[in-house]
Amino acid sequence: MNDSKINKLENPIRIEELNPKNTLIKTGLKENMVLCDIGAGTGIFSFTAAKISSKDIYALEISDSMIELLKNRMDEQNIKNIIIKKVDSNKLPLDSNICDMAIMVTVLHEIEDKEYMINEIKRVLKRKGKLMIIEFHKRKTPMGPPIDHRLSENYVEELCNNNGLKTIEKFSLGENFYCAVFES
Repeated sequence: MNDSKINKLENPIRIEELNPKNTLIKTGLKENMVLCDIGAGTGIFSFTAAKISSKDIYALEISDSMIELLKNRMDEQNIKNIIIKKVDSNKLPLDSNICDMAIMVTVLHEIEDKEYMINEIKRVLKRKGKLMIIEFHKRKTPMGPPIDHRLSENYVEELCNNNGLKTIEKFSLGENFYCAVFES
């Protein structure tokens, strides 16, 4: 496992700014909702979601080392409602119409075929399901990828709107991140 990647994802400033619990509640996660965390990483949102809702929380991850880390943390924290799934293609390893909410936290900018991914998310969402996307502001910020790798709020909103997702809300999460929420 690459410790620098964990340290980056779990930088206290990053976690404080992302504020997983408040952000999930603010964007509509409640008890009895099924959530899908696409690109779960070290699980900062998955584990928080598993405490808000006792239903299935799907942690989707491409990296074997992150999957290993997630499994170990599930055991350590005795959490039973997270289901870890390995992503090995563009297609999400989930059935259609099963999620009340899908989230992508600083993941969309890394995905090659963004339009395909948005349509995959629409497939797994229930009717009126929500998609929460958190990305880095497209400007110089204290942390994050090079500016030319970032996605502007307008780009993300157009991408989702043009693929049949309606914007519900947008807000800033401090100096580094913004959050946009869409409905299927």
